[in-house]
Amino acid sequence: MQYKRLVTDMREADRRKQLAKRMKYAVCIGTGIVIGIIAGICIGIDYNKTTRSTPALYTEMEHGLELTPGELANLIYDNYWNYIKKSYIIVGDDKETAQLYNYALERFQLDDNGYMSYSDDKIKHAKLGIDVSSHQGSIDWETVKEAGIKFAMIRLGYRGYTQGGLALDDSYVTNIETALEAEMPVGVYFYTQAVSYDEGVEEAQYVLQNIADYKISYPVVIDTEKMEAEGARANDISNEERTDAIVGFCETIKDAGYTPMIYANRNWYAQNLDMDRLGDYQLWLAQYSNVPDFPYLFTGWQYTSEGSVPGISGSVDIDVWMK
Repeated sequence: MQYKRLVTDMREADRRKQLAKRMKYAVCIGTGIVIGIIAGICIGIDYNKTTRSTPALYTEMEHGLELTPGELANLIYDNYWNYIKKSYIIVGDDKETAQLYNYALERFQLDDNGYMSYSDDKIKHAKLGIDVSSHQGSIDWETVKEAGIKFAMIRLGYRGYTQGGLALDDSYVTNIETALEAEMPVGVYFYTQAVSYDEGVEEAQYVLQNIADYKISYPVVIDTEKMEAEGARANDISNEERTDAIVGFCETIKDAGYTPMIYANRNWYAQNLDMDRLGDYQLWLAQYSNVPDFPYLFTGWQYTSEGSVPGISGSVDIDVWMK
């Protein structure tokens, strides 16, 4: 009994000693946590004053995405754009027809007049142009030329999004004739709502009829994009049907001796067209940013829809042409 009581007492003493030691550790850890919290609050207040209250644009790739500065934000940003470049464009099995571009992004720069410019070893100086329609109203083409604009893409017409009728832009004849009178080189574009190869051919034939009397020195373009209207006839067709329509248009234009081209924004190219079937045709990219982020070879880049050009009242689309 005495031995057992001694062992019990020793164990109790040891338990108390261990408990006291743990209490000391707890006090130290608690004190450290309190100190850390206080220091963190102080640092946080200072960090907020110096950086967080004035969010800055992360400009390594200059894609125009505004993020709070910091290593985590930068890491997320880098990973996002690396992922996008590798995933949002899907190139199929026949990769030889999908031509990739190799422009040097750092060479896209704003010139002294605030317009986008580009040059490299192969392209001495990219041409600056505009695309116009009836929305621009009356245009003073001589003044436009003096502002440094080298060409104009003029909307010829469109297909209706409900019944599918073909129509000229209200200002097409005036725009093309006054532009040519001012010796402004022109191309034309047609807004499509074609839902089949045959309708693409029909649109091309309509365009050809209406450019026959004019000098067209720039491409003849099919403009494919989503119509923001409920029930638009071409919104819900398959990618194959939409690509069929574009091929029908481009083949017909090419057979007539003109240069066919396709206009779309980068997501429309990626998600709504079969790019493997369109590698024979020039692309006109719509992407409103400070650099084009698009893997396929493109000839034209519409970089803003809110440009300002002397001779035109209000805003206008401005383009950089790589040929």
